[in-house]
Amino acid sequence: MANFLTGKSLRQLEYGLQVLKTAQALPQTATATLFTVTGGRVIVTSLIGTVSTAIQNQACTLALGTVPTVGTASSTGIATATSIINLEAGTHLYLPTAKGALTVNANAGAAAQLPAGSAYVVSAGTISWTTSASNTGAISWALTYIPLDDGAAVS
Repeated sequence: MANFLTGKSLRQLEYGLQVLKTAQALPQTATATLFTVTGGRVIVTSLIGTVSTAIQNQACTLALGTVPTVGTASSTGIATATSIINLEAGTHLYLPTAKGALTVNANAGAAAQLPAGSAYVVSAGTISWTTSASNTGAISWALTYIPLDDGAAVS
């Protein structure tokens, strides 16, 4: 039997629209914008980071948060801080299955688990990432989402 659905179509049916961010240098002991949400609320169905440049061997944590245009910012609104010390290129970071610490693979190439039924509703504003130290390293990100409000989008 022929399958006329492409991989992109299947991903979109399961997880929604995809936004990719190429290698982003770590924020230096700061909070920085990772994604921008406009036009209303979105349902984040997955958010996966892949270390593209090894993280420096120095104590450092990473948290994912929200900075809504209306409301109060929370640097841990999506995932609380977890250690990213000395992560090798190819290591995945991803949303926890229940709200808590960002999940980090033990080593590069290990499979990342997408959290079934653990989507996050994010209001218009930004999705942020916060580090506890000034480490070298970079992470590429892939986010999938479904607009909850008509006209909502992520960039």
